[in-house]
Amino acid sequence: MKYCPYFFLLLFFIVSCAPKAEDTFTKNNHFSFPQNKIWAHRVNSLEEGAIKNERFEGLEVDLFYSKKTNSLFVAHDEKDIENEILFSNWLNNIPNPEKNWYWLDLKNLNKSNAKKITELLSDILNNFDIKSKTICESNRAKALYVLKNQGFAVSYWVNSIKDYQTKKEETNTKRWKRKIEKTIFYLNPDALSCHFWISPLLDTSFPNENIMYWHFPAEFTPKNVEITKRLCSIPNVKVVLVDYETPIAY
Repeated sequence: MKYCPYFFLLLFFIVSCAPKAEDTFTKNNHFSFPQNKIWAHRVNSLEEGAIKNERFEGLEVDLFYSKKTNSLFVAHDEKDIENEILFSNWLNNIPNPEKNWYWLDLKNLNKSNAKKITELLSDILNNFDIKSKTICESNRAKALYVLKNQGFAVSYWVNSIKDYQTKKEETNTKRWKRKIEKTIFYLNPDALSCHFWISPLLDTSFPNENIMYWHFPAEFTPKNVEITKRLCSIPNVKVVLVDYETPIAY
């Protein structure tokens, strides 16, 4: 059987351009983390914002979207909206907010409100010129995809491996890892985030991904300080959230 030479040329082009398995999780983002990995956790008050922005390079803040007022409030839960701290006012209360980095925990982000939240965040972050220094976090991959498409840096919150355990079997590590791999392929997040006790499983399973950890418990004790230092020593760990009053040397 004779084959047209163009057939082989086309076949070579398809094979050579196909993504290789090892390239599946190559990073394709440009979010630049600050040099200091230790960020302040839950800076949810005007007072803390004004103080900790001077002590820490990075600040984590919880945001809750109000459909009723189409506003973003600094709030961990819906009831905290009663404090009436608008995110824009929170930033306005911070001296020179452009010098800091921000981890925004979008507590109630979902597919139905993702577009509204994206519009609000765009206006607020661009007004303060901090969009390039802000990363938005949620465990809702499809909602994060909306933000990612609008140029936001995003972090996918990884569910605990315990969520994949049933009464009849031990924790299914393969199932947990496969779910994260699918999300990474779909979303291409700028980072993965989780409780620190998932380390080293998370950071070793995904060495090419940026990792952001929440360190809990957070009392300032020698033991916890050592945990913080260990986490900071991991190359692909970029952020460790703490409740310490000031950063520590590592």
